[in-house]
Amino acid sequence: MSTVSDGAALAPNWTAEEEEVHEGTSLHSKTYTFRLDDGQLEIGAVTSVVFTVDRPAKDVWPHLSDFNGWQNEYGHYYSGVIGELEGKTFRLSAEPDDGGPHQYHVLRVIPEHVFVVDQPGDWEGGVAGWDGFHTVMLNEHEGRSTVTIVMQHSLHSDDESKLGFWTSEEAGGGVAEWHRKWGEVFVPSLRKLIEAGA
Repeated sequence: MSTVSDGAALAPNWTAEEEEVHEGTSLHSKTYTFRLDDGQLEIGAVTSVVFTVDRPAKDVWPHLSDFNGWQNEYGHYYSGVIGELEGKTFRLSAEPDDGGPHQYHVLRVIPEHVFVVDQPGDWEGGVAGWDGFHTVMLNEHEGRSTVTIVMQHSLHSDDESKLGFWTSEEAGGGVAEWHRKWGEVFVPSLRKLIEAGA
């Protein structure tokens, strides 16, 4: 990948796509880039995770909205229950209770339906040149619940050698590792919690 179109936020240059289904979990990622007003590149990735469980939303929500219950096994630790933090911030770290600065802001919570999280980058310990935006939705129909998670991450850089960042080891394995951790660790762990609590 050696060239980039000018593109725009609402018309990005989509650069790669990966899609798979892992034991009932649909995983889909696309990478993109476009030029920012300051001439830098926004180099981003969007990943969606979709799966259905045979439980009503009221049984799924308490587990879905508390990432610690199903992501600690992978080494992700959160400073609070996201579904209880509307208007507040939280930290994601590799160690429990590490006390570092928060990197995420919970913009909106609608219990048993959705929460929206902003990862605004250069703020209170955020990583310079990074940002993200994430939505977790829960839709119930006839006693079954479909979870749809959309995660966007981006890096701002004037270095075109970073164009393949989201598929590289530098990004912790990037898209391939995101698919593995969601398909093999996170969603199976969440399903077990929901089933055990039913």
